[in-house]
Amino acid sequence: MDAIFGTRENIAPSFIVNRSTDIDGEESSGMEPKPPKRSKKNNVDTIAMAISTMSEIRERVWEKKLELEKERIEKNHTIEMGKLEVKKQKWEFEREKMKMEHELKLKEMEFKQSNNTN
Repeated sequence: MDAIFGTRENIAPSFIVNRSTDIDGEESSGMEPKPPKRSKKNNVDTIAMAISTMSEIRERVWEKKLELEKERIEKNHTIEMGKLEVKKQKWEFEREKMKMEHELKLKEMEFKQSNNTN
């Protein structure tokens, strides 16, 4: 018939496809359901959260820095106290040594004096 009249059969559907038709629903039912979209956060909220997080991290870093500085100061103090104790012992030893040398010289002088008087 198409050859006689030179017309072709209309291939377009006889109805308008919209969301309410079942044809679209059948085709989309084969697809996996999409997870519900999360609501987008406001840029201000995102920036506020970032600033808050940065402040917390900065505070933790500052506390850690202070803690490490305190430990360093305590260790240096302990080392300095040890050095001072060693110096103190050294000076006590030197004092005792000088005292003994002085006593020895006094005894030598007494001995020489007693030998001279005899």
